[in-house]
Amino acid sequence: MNNNLGIKFADIINGIDEGHLSTIRHAAEMSHFISERTTERDKSTNNDSDSESSANVKNDVNKVDKNELNKRKMRTPTNDTEVTSISNSLQNLDFKTIKSSIMLREAEAQRKRTVRREILEMQERHTSLIRQQLEPLQQQNQEEHRKWLERKRRGDSQILEMAEQQSSKEQQEHDRQLETLRKQTQRQLQLISFQGISQYQLSFRSKYETIAQLLMSLDKQALLSCAEYNRKLRELTQMFEQLIGRIKSGDCGPTELKTAENLCKSLEALEGSIIEACRQEQNKQTEQKQREQEQQQLQKDEENKAFAISQSAKREELVKLEQQPQAQQQQTPEPSQEPKPSSTNTAESPVTSTDPLNSSPKKLVRSGRLEFYAKINNFYLEKVEKVKVLQSDESMKKYRSDCQKSINIPVNSISAVSQQHIRDKFDKLFSFIMAQSNSNLGYDYCLLLMAKKFVGQGETTVSSNPNAAFPIASVIVSLWKQIPEFGQLFLAYIYKESPFLVPCFVPQKKGQSWEEYAKTLGYRFTEGQMEQQDMFLKRQAGIARLYAAVMITSGRKQDGPSHPYSLDNAWRWLTNFVDLDPFPDICATLMMEILQIVGNDLWLTYGKQFVKLLVYIQYNYFPKLTAMEKDGGPKARLELLLRKFLTEGKVSRPSGILPADFW
Repeated sequence: MNNNLGIKFADIINGIDEGHLSTIRHAAEMSHFISERTTERDKSTNNDSDSESSANVKNDVNKVDKNELNKRKMRTPTNDTEVTSISNSLQNLDFKTIKSSIMLREAEAQRKRTVRREILEMQERHTSLIRQQLEPLQQQNQEEHRKWLERKRRGDSQILEMAEQQSSKEQQEHDRQLETLRKQTQRQLQLISFQGISQYQLSFRSKYETIAQLLMSLDKQALLSCAEYNRKLRELTQMFEQLIGRIKSGDCGPTELKTAENLCKSLEALEGSIIEACRQEQNKQTEQKQREQEQQQLQKDEENKAFAISQSAKREELVKLEQQPQAQQQQTPEPSQEPKPSSTNTAESPVTSTDPLNSSPKKLVRSGRLEFYAKINNFYLEKVEKVKVLQSDESMKKYRSDCQKSINIPVNSISAVSQQHIRDKFDKLFSFIMAQSNSNLGYDYCLLLMAKKFVGQGETTVSSNPNAAFPIASVIVSLWKQIPEFGQLFLAYIYKESPFLVPCFVPQKKGQSWEEYAKTLGYRFTEGQMEQQDMFLKRQAGIARLYAAVMITSGRKQDGPSHPYSLDNAWRWLTNFVDLDPFPDICATLMMEILQIVGNDLWLTYGKQFVKLLVYIQYNYFPKLTAMEKDGGPKARLELLLRKFLTEGKVSRPSGILPADFW
């Protein structure tokens, strides 16, 4: 565009020069025919232009005159004619020159104005054209600049947002790493504290058992002198139990570790004080015993002297008796002097009782089983008596509730779904019981709860699902191996709920109501109403099935093949049971459940002896059952079971039993 504009200006200037020359030529040609001014300048024309024109004319005239004079000087006229001619020519020339010069000036001024106006118009058109051409470009540039700014703003915003997100992620990751590190450190600290507290707990338990055994070895008189030590021992035990409670709630750190250490040191100091007190008391007792032994020795010496005197007197009397008539020596003895039966026969014979409704005696329990039952029951009563303090203490209500939850939940979920499942339930129960071992009361209370809960599973779960007896029995056997006291309490609850499994047939006492007597047999009462007979038999069958499953089920592999309550107890129960007079319904039900579970193992173990026992039941025990119940359902089912055993010559293995190496 700039190149085109330069070309146009060059053309305009060339045109101006050509026009100027052309005007001068035309003016020269026209000057011979024009004698005066053909145009008159408008008076309204600018004075500056007139003065400029006049000055220009004068200048032109002066120039012409000077030129002419110079020419004249250069040449000399030859005659007057030339002079006159030259003079006329000069006059004509001056006038024409002036006129042409004026015209030229006017034409030049007019031309300049025209050119100037055209140039201005061209500039305006050019400027307008440039403006028109530049305006879209400016708008486009502005739009592009605006878009660029918008893109830059969005880009900056995205970069800022991404930077913020990255910073937030990095901060979150940093916080997460710090939190993970904090938790790991806390877990490691808790683990170290827990391990240390466990060691202190074992040490505390060992010292506590040592002190307890030491105090139990003292007589009542010495124990009274140690009452203050006993009180301090209870306080330390309670403080350690509270510490264990805090640890269970999640508070396990250096503070608890230091507390456990201080408690162990206090117990150790108490142990030293008790040992010193016991030593002093033992010295006193030793001195007292020596004095007593000396007195006893003196008494024995006196008794020996008296015995020697009495023996000599008896010999003298015998001599006198030999001298009496022989008729006096043959007097008959009185009835009260008849010999008593030997203790051996008494131990082997069954205990009998006279039924108040029938004068004939009934066999109720064998003396050997009665002694075993009394031993188990006494152990159970001792434990119950010890935990009465804990059961009646309102401040221990939450502790009792927590213990029940910790036992009930694993026991209720025991099943043979997998090895890991049954192992997990055993570990939870065993670890919980061991955690209570630092307190005798808590330990005994939890053992009683667990034994009762397992027997309750026989009444509820096993009575409805017979195959459930075996995984439950497997856990019971494993716990029994590790905690023998638990096994005794389990038997105590079994015999409490079903005394027929001793076997012991409890007689009704004189003056005892029917409700009280029925409760001793295992019946349940609700608002004074006794449960239905079928419900009673169903519960008793579940208990008997669990009881039998325990005798043939193995526990954990790692505990070895030994069994705490093996198959010989089933043989002993069966032989004692058929030797007693039967009760209606319940005897047939229990015998059928026991034979279904242990029959196969008894057959493999005792062989012909077991077959002889079945034959004895068929031909000797069944008549007694028939006399008690004519058309009873349990008796009929037992008869079918025995007939199947004897006709097929084998006893089927119970369904649901676990393999010996199941877990």
